[in-house]
Amino acid sequence: MKIAVIVFSKHGMILGTRLKKLSGHQMNYYVARRHVSEIDAISETTGVNFESFDSVYDLTSKLFNQMDALVFICATGIAVRAIAPLIKSKLTDPAVIVCDETGQFAISLLSGHVGGANQLTKEIAQVIDAVPVITTASDSHAAIEDIPQTKNLILGIGCRRGVSAETIERVATILLWNEKIPFNRVVEMATIDVKKDEEGLLQFAKIFELPLHFYSAEELKKVKGDFFASEWVSKTVGVDNVCERAAVLCGGKGKLIMKKTARDGVTVAVYERE
Repeated sequence: MKIAVIVFSKHGMILGTRLKKLSGHQMNYYVARRHVSEIDAISETTGVNFESFDSVYDLTSKLFNQMDALVFICATGIAVRAIAPLIKSKLTDPAVIVCDETGQFAISLLSGHVGGANQLTKEIAQVIDAVPVITTASDSHAAIEDIPQTKNLILGIGCRRGVSAETIERVATILLWNEKIPFNRVVEMATIDVKKDEEGLLQFAKIFELPLHFYSAEELKKVKGDFFASEWVSKTVGVDNVCERAAVLCGGKGKLIMKKTARDGVTVAVYERE
């Protein structure tokens, strides 16, 4: 990754130089101009070269679409205000991580999954001996599980036309969280074949690297079980239930552990494979 490290003090500079230990990344360092007099001394000691900047807003605007990741060593509020006008989509925005100047915490702030902020946060935390702070639902839920999880869940899913990957992720992770089902146990997804061109659903599957299986209405009709039937869904796609039937058909022998649940145009069901 091409990473910009943005600091605002001598303490930040010293902590920032420790990030040169990150392997496999191209590092670029920037420091507020008021500390320009300290650049030479720190560069001589550490071998890290800093470029000075006057405005963090101008610098962030310049780097936002040039870098794969921005690492701010400062108060979170400074980073939030700097990136706020530039945020567009989790599918295109760079990873943004914030570290406090004492090196106690490394916070994944933006583009945790697609942009790689969550993974980079863990790498940074390891290098500077900090606590990684990751708040995306799927990752934080997985982090609090002490017992190794069996990856044997099928996510049956349905959605209205045009729903974004962000919406699908938010709904799926929250609904599973509410049922105390770790998202990291999901290994496959299933839906109806009329969704083969549903961009948001395809992107969601790609983000989480989950195989996505498509079944015809006729195949889904043949699945036996007690399913939540919807007349509207039947008229729209030719079968009374998509998410439950698709999950069961994909899962084989096992049981539904979460029946059809709907939110914001997305329906979700979870099947546990034996």
